[in-house]
Amino acid sequence: MAKRFPQKTLIAGGFVLVVVGIALLLGLVGATKSSPWAFAPGLLLVGIGLGAMLTPSVNLVQSAFPEQEQGEISGLSRSISNLGSSFGTAIAGTILVADIGSGNGSYVAAMIVLGALGLLGLGISFFLPTNPLPSADAGAAPVAATQEALGRAI
Repeated sequence: MAKRFPQKTLIAGGFVLVVVGIALLLGLVGATKSSPWAFAPGLLLVGIGLGAMLTPSVNLVQSAFPEQEQGEISGLSRSISNLGSSFGTAIAGTILVADIGSGNGSYVAAMIVLGALGLLGLGISFFLPTNPLPSADAGAAPVAATQEALGRAI
């Protein structure tokens, strides 16, 4: 898909799938609390959406820095990604286990917050550059302009 579509499109499409998956989680799980299969469609869409946006977002970040800094940027990017995955899994697991069984509204509130964050990410994705970013060999000026554009988008 990375060869057929611009990175911006893949990132935005991934956010759309995540938001739709969260909406399915809200709708299906709320309607059938007793069935674990109610989670499957929503979690599938969330997983596909995250997978679709992961590689383009890493490419976008890493291509904004010169080649001599790629090692540091790669390490920092992976560390932040792993930290977010760990916290996200822990928080989501806690919400699912504690709140769905007790029947209170914390699950719904948490999913609404996640959906809002997904919509925020989708909005930010429209400010990303459409074309692939220049390589570090192209000179310092395009890299500086790309870093400035990313700073404005974030």
